[in-house]
Amino acid sequence: MATKSFNKTMKEIKSLKIQGSSKVRKAAVAALKQNVSKSRAKTLPAFRRELQRHCLDVLKTRPTEPETRTAIRIILKAASLHSRNLQEVKENTIQTIRQYEADRKKAMEKIALYGNRLIEKGDVIMTHCHSHTVEEILKKAKKKIKMVYCTETRPLFQGRITATNLAKAGIPVTLIVDSAADKYMHPVDKVFIGCDAVLSDGSVVNKIGTSHIAHAAKKHNNPFFVCTSSHCFDPATYFGFEEEIEERDLKEIWANPPKKVKIRNPAFDIVDAFYVHTIISEIGVFDPENFALKMYNLLELGTRQEPFMGLLDSLRAKKEPR
Repeated sequence: MATKSFNKTMKEIKSLKIQGSSKVRKAAVAALKQNVSKSRAKTLPAFRRELQRHCLDVLKTRPTEPETRTAIRIILKAASLHSRNLQEVKENTIQTIRQYEADRKKAMEKIALYGNRLIEKGDVIMTHCHSHTVEEILKKAKKKIKMVYCTETRPLFQGRITATNLAKAGIPVTLIVDSAADKYMHPVDKVFIGCDAVLSDGSVVNKIGTSHIAHAAKKHNNPFFVCTSSHCFDPATYFGFEEEIEERDLKEIWANPPKKVKIRNPAFDIVDAFYVHTIISEIGVFDPENFALKMYNLLELGTRQEPFMGLLDSLRAKKEPR
């Protein structure tokens, strides 16, 4: 049985009250941990079925979140410990979650360190949407930054969060409308954006509008830096699966549109690896193709005959695991 806190967290993730790949992952993992600790399952099979259902509930909230899927795979692996002792498996799962989050905190610190090294004195930066990872980098480099241009990021204006937080940190910041990115790209030295997914060819998925900014950056010869956890790499794309692009409620764009007016509201777009200068992650700084190759080797994808994404496959088929 899911806790009230878990259900509340799921609603907050779905509504974007909790947003950004690292924050979504952190909130989801914390909610799963509470469910595990409060589980009333009497047998090990019942506990595992219960945990799988809760993991599916997490995945249904935001389909374009490989970092959360990576966390779930690690949690489910811990719960699959070969044992007949229910308590032992529960304790192992909880300890795995604790260690995982400690490791992710260290990973964020490394990304901020690597990103800071790429910012020079007097740099003008542009960013899009709200990325906690980018925010950590910019705060670490604040003494070197001349100005940060933030796009407002329609339709839910997450760029205002970035602008507010950077201003509070003492970083000069200017908010612009999304369509002004090209106009203000000329004085910019570098573009730093977050990332919700990295695909097998080094292309990246981020908030809708990112591709437009990447094209403008290439036009003005400004390096386009992607700041992300290695856990945002989606291994399923290596096996031919396409990254699902979430489409959100049309009312986010227009609450009461005229009849016969059709609306589309994709949450993300894909930036081809051609436009990405560098991917900054906790495992190092790479061009996009070499980052994908590094992940291919780390995950030993060449030794696998099929994607290790059974839980996601069951979600796509709209089936509950047996």
